[in-house]
Amino acid sequence: MLEHRHAKLVALFTFLMLVIGGTVNIKGASLACTEPTLLCRGELFPAMKGGVLYEHGHRLWGMGIGVLQIILTTLLVMRRRDLRGLAWLTFAMVCAQGLLGALTVAFKLPWYVSTAHLLFGMTYFATLLWIVYLTRPAIGPLPEEQNRHRARVGTLGSGRGWIALALGVLLVQLALGALVRHFEATLACIGMPECTAAGDSWWPALFEQRLHMVHRGFGVVTALVTVVAAVQVWRRSPSWPALRALMVAAPVVACAQVALGIFTVLTLRKDVVAVGHFAGAMLLWSAWIGAWIVSGSGRRSLVGAVAEPARGLRAGVVP
Repeated sequence: MLEHRHAKLVALFTFLMLVIGGTVNIKGASLACTEPTLLCRGELFPAMKGGVLYEHGHRLWGMGIGVLQIILTTLLVMRRRDLRGLAWLTFAMVCAQGLLGALTVAFKLPWYVSTAHLLFGMTYFATLLWIVYLTRPAIGPLPEEQNRHRARVGTLGSGRGWIALALGVLLVQLALGALVRHFEATLACIGMPECTAAGDSWWPALFEQRLHMVHRGFGVVTALVTVVAAVQVWRRSPSWPALRALMVAAPVVACAQVALGIFTVLTLRKDVVAVGHFAGAMLLWSAWIGAWIVSGSGRRSLVGAVAEPARGLRAGVVP
């Protein structure tokens, strides 16, 4: 289905947008363009060099996502009446995200605006994943798939609570990471595992150092919660391949995140390592959001679905 394929494209571009946004901070290019508009240094397409490449490249990518979102909203409004609410919601979200980006520049990077900009972008991405899920084509007779999904949800039991716990802990860790980047605290501690290189301080005096250590410690907590939650969900989903695949991916990404966090410090925030660390955070967010969506009660609709009689399918959207 056209809207399903396009929704996946918008979600992919949004994921890359989040990673590019992290790269802007890593490169110290957050204020390379001082205008809170679509222009940079008075031009829509200035010389893409130095910080301008990252900062204005981030803006141009965002403009592209805006165009893709307009197309997605149009497709959903025209072809999927049941999803019109989400169509307009995501349109409003992408507009709000652009406004937050402009305010971030206009007010010279206040921590509360820049952090909200990141977290709201992640929320928009999560909503796009939900649309991808809801617009997927049918893969079997609708009643049979509905019954199978209900049985899986019933077997999962408290497993969804573990997913919610992992998501909540991860959200706190992502917010802490955003604060670390904003306050330039990534290299406030260069020792490992203690803060100072001399190895004599777990709770240093400076705010930036303490923020760094809190993020570091909570990262370990996040990884442990991820592993435990994934095991609990895995045990409760014996006949759910998609959910089990996510439960394998989440702990692997979480452990890789811990390793990348360590190497970010040991390499003094080498660009490729720092970008990888940020991308890993987005992958972990994707895994847990995907698990939350997949394990839900599901949203069924025959409106706008495509029947495939040649394959013996019935029109509908299935879990």
